[in-house]
Formats: sequence, structure tokens, C-alpha cells
Amino acid sequence: MRARPGCDRLAVSTYEEAGEEIPNGDPSVTDAERAAAGRETLAERFAALLPGNRSRAAAQYEAGGLPDGQDMARVWRPRDEAELRARLTEPPLAMWTEADVLHLLWQGQAAEVQLYGGVQPRLWPVAGTDDLWEVSLRIRRLDEAVISLVVASRLADLRAQEYLPGHNRRRFDAHLRFVTDEVIPWADGRFGPVTTPWVAAGFSNGAVWAVTAAQRRPDLIGAVAALSAGVVPQRISGAACSAGVRHYLAAGTLEPGFRRSTGRWAERLRKAGLECRHEEWIGGHDQVWWEQQLPVALGWLLRA
Repeated sequence: MRARPGCDRLAVSTYEEAGEEIPNGDPSVTDAERAAAGRETLAERFAALLPGNRSRAAAQYEAGGLPDGQDMARVWRPRDEAELRARLTEPPLAMWTEADVLHLLWQGQAAEVQLYGGVQPRLWPVAGTDDLWEVSLRIRRLDEAVISLVVASRLADLRAQEYLPGHNRRRFDAHLRFVTDEVIPWADGRFGPVTTPWVAAGFSNGAVWAVTAAQRRPDLIGAVAALSAGVVPQRISGAACSAGVRHYLAAGTLEPGFRRSTGRWAERLRKAGLECRHEEWIGGHDQVWWEQQLPVALGWLLRA
């Protein structure tokens, strides 16, 4: 999850990932609101960036391989419409691989189509059609990767306001108070007195919440399992450092932003002398991997 650009709710910015320039904005704001205010919309920025993105992706396709330090890159080449439609033997979705390139084709009417699951690029419209959308990704060690894929229209991530500290302070603080003041006392009474600190665990937005909650309430939360955290604190709080909060952190090789953020947090913890285990898997932002990693994380954090 990308943080909103600055404090201007209507602003549109651009970031780069896997060789693609991607428009970004506050997820709580719609393009209709931006347009009504006479501001640039995300759709307009996407259309302006698409020709350049295709050009770079075409060059990457012809070059072969992957840039140093990257495990995934977007590639593209002009497609024949009849060739693509022939791939749709079980509409509306077709997937196939060519060497180290994963191709996905979707058929349908939509203003915007996004991949969710292990890899999460936006699909590009197929030129000359009004119902075909495509994405091609060159992936390092594709033959070893486990990737879940879901195609959907873009989803509004309103839940982020309660899980990411930078989006809506009032709602984030209310969520944290609900857990610390109501959920933990209820669990303590329901399952018996807990004599050791609690473990906060989560993935994606939940991982961000777990990390942040332990920074703010290390008197209650003494360990964190954070999988694929996309936004992490810039510094470790004095209270968390004094409490020695322990972390199990993990992310996939095919989720660049989440991988970077998770790795940076592991580095900060180690520099502060805090115990941390940092792992990676050959895959992306994926429920399959989170389900595998969570028992390992809890086993390590709860070891005697």
C-alpha cells in the first residue's frame, strides 16, 4: 500500500515499480472528486504514462533477462487481436508462460483492471479492442515461484484508514484503542491471565498495524510477526527499544515495495540491537505464503 502523496488529498503523484511508472493518490479520494475540483485524475495520469510505459516494457522484452537487483519486470510487445482471442479457451481469463515470462489476458468491460494476489500490476488495455486487458511479467526463477492471481476492478481500500497510521489518525488511533482497551482485556479474561506480553501478527496492512502497535504500546505487545509490511516507521520508539520488542519479518521477492519496506525495518531493528528474524520467499503478496509463514513466525516468537 502506497502512502498518500504529501498532505494534499487531491494530489496525483507517480512512482516506479518493476520498470513501470504508476500513478498514485490518496485511496480515500475518487477520480470524480478530483475532476469536480478541476484537478488531474488518476485515469488521466495513467493514460499519459501508458505510451512511455509500453515503450520501456517493449525494450525490456527485447533485451531479455532482468536488470540487476530486480526479480520482476514488466515486458510488452504488440499483439495480434486474433492470436489473443484464441488464447481465451475458458473466458474471461487466460494465463500462459513463455520461458521466464508470465502472460495474463482478461476479457471484460471495465474502466480499470488490477491484478490482486501474488503480483499486483494494473492490466493494460489491448490496443484496438474495447474488451481485452493484458499484462506480461518477466520473473526471476519463475519455475520455482508459487503465485496466486485474482483479477478485479480496482478496489477502494477504506480499511487502510484503520490499519495505516498515515491515512486517518483518528480512525487509526480508535482501532488501536479498541484492541488495547477492549480486545486484550476481553481475551485475558476469557482465556485466563496472560503473564507474558502479547504477540501482534498480520500481513500487508495488518503487518503495518502490528509493527506500529508494538511501537506505541510495547507495555502490552512484546513481539511482532509482520509479513509483507508496505509502510514502516522511520525510527524505533524509545519505549519499544527499552522493552526489547522482538520481530519476525518476511516478504516475497516479487513484491518490490513491500520487500523494500520489510527489509528496511529489519535493518533498523538490527542496528538498534533488537532481536529480529528476516526471511524471504520466491513469490509475491500472496495468501498462500502468509499461511505458510505465520506458524513459523509464531513458533519462533513463542519459543521458550
